[in-house]
Amino acid sequence: MATSDGSLAEFTRKEALLNNIPGMLTYALGSIILFHMWIVLGVLYLLLCVGGIVLFWKFICPFCPSYDKRCCPCGYGKISSRFFGRRDPSLFARMFKMYIPVFSLLWFLPLLGGFVLLLGYPSLDFLLLLLFFLIVGFVLVPLISRVHGCRDCSMKDGCPWAR
Repeated sequence: MATSDGSLAEFTRKEALLNNIPGMLTYALGSIILFHMWIVLGVLYLLLCVGGIVLFWKFICPFCPSYDKRCCPCGYGKISSRFFGRRDPSLFARMFKMYIPVFSLLWFLPLLGGFVLLLGYPSLDFLLLLLFFLIVGFVLVPLISRVHGCRDCSMKDGCPWAR
């Protein structure tokens, strides 16, 4: 998002935190679903989520023009700059597209596990948990991204996630 003088608007830490809450809630719900299958699976999923975020910092953020700036809606650009060096911003869209399967895995593993559990142990409580996961992960996260984070992001026109 540009300000009236043409510079990029900055996101506060509070705004960055708010942009991350739906995704974190998706990870938490996914881990609860997979904990019901097997506690080790729930723990492995949480580790996969943390690893997925670190991979995002390494393979997406350094390519983004918002790298090391507060104009990144999720705040990852500032975090990434503490651990990983700057890369070629012209490759941002290509790198982001390559990362989409990792994101997808974080959403579809709990979904698959939830359906398996529902087939083996049908329960209204678990059905509601799975529906809540679906609503948060597949409706709320994209909606909030597009309405808030992506709307105000300087990279929205060239970003595969914003489309």
